[in-house]
Amino acid sequence: MTLILTVMRKEWRDLMRDRRTVLIGLAMGALLAPALIIGMNAYAAEKRTKQLESVLKLPVAGAEFAPNLVTWLEQRNVDVVDPPADIAEAIEAQEHEVILEITENYPAQWYAQENARVNVYYDGSRESARVARARIDGMLSQYSSQKGRMRMLSRGVDPGSASALLVVRNDLATEASRAGQALLFLPYFLILTAFLGGAYFVIDVTAGERERESLESLLLVPAAAWQIMVGKIGACLGFGLMMITVALLAFKLSFSFAPNLIVEMKLSWLATGAIALSLIPIALIGVSLLTLLAANAKTVKEAQSYMSVLTLLPIIPTFALMINPIKTQLWMYAVPFVSQNQLIMAILRGEAVGALELAVYAVSQLAIAAIILSLAAWRYSSERMALGR
Repeated sequence: MTLILTVMRKEWRDLMRDRRTVLIGLAMGALLAPALIIGMNAYAAEKRTKQLESVLKLPVAGAEFAPNLVTWLEQRNVDVVDPPADIAEAIEAQEHEVILEITENYPAQWYAQENARVNVYYDGSRESARVARARIDGMLSQYSSQKGRMRMLSRGVDPGSASALLVVRNDLATEASRAGQALLFLPYFLILTAFLGGAYFVIDVTAGERERESLESLLLVPAAAWQIMVGKIGACLGFGLMMITVALLAFKLSFSFAPNLIVEMKLSWLATGAIALSLIPIALIGVSLLTLLAANAKTVKEAQSYMSVLTLLPIIPTFALMINPIKTQLWMYAVPFVSQNQLIMAILRGEAVGALELAVYAVSQLAIAAIILSLAAWRYSSERMALGR
């Protein structure tokens, strides 16, 4: 243990001397994601608020056929303007987001108390038109509902009789579960940070030292190769855990300072600590796997080329669960990345995780890490590693 701690202190001092690299690694790996998320949410909230509160310019073709409808729309922050000559061309050229057309049969259908037809034109593939389309759809639905009830009252029919069922919806979601739903993106960022948090450190202390030809002299000291490897991994794991801590604190503080922008995104201190503990196994697996790959790489560039492949590992299961969520089962806690995703989501939603699930998670993740560490130790002990081949 003394030898392992000595190697850890040596590697940690070497890393801390390069303060610029440490600061860039923390900023890019742990602080960038919270800044981007808060910034995007703030921008999206501000833009949506402006779109909902601003005057909506609505071209209306055939406005003379429904003057009451046009007046009703104008009373609801809608500026009715003249329609373009070619509706389809105007929508395609993005001159207008939504265009309303009132057909010439509208008056006859209206006075006959039939369904009076109006056409709404928009481009559903354009995200920018979503708010305007939703506003118009809501207004037309409200107008149709009001006039429909008036028609029934004029005939002496109770408007409530049009509905055969009275559906009372009871949402049993708790505040914690709503917060977990709003934070679906969080597991991906945290798992990726934990898995690759110490990546550049690992590459430097293994492939970097091989390329600089300083690893060979270190392996010649009177100590077992596995002890040197464990010391290096311990130092890299410490940096990875620091990355996790900084990222979690950044998310926690970001959500606290932006309550008006992200109402449902809440992260308690208890949940923050629980998530940090749950990420330790994947951080160990990441450091161990990178050490094994870097030990088989002759240059830093070769070791860095593995990064693009490793980045996909946490992406695939995380996005698969986001697109196609399935009920949590016991076997999931034994699968790397899937287990972390399910565990973090359970913590965010305030759900209890049983002792059996935690035991399966801890034993399986540590077993995987032990297998990878054994392979890395075998590689470190080989003659080719000592000779730099």
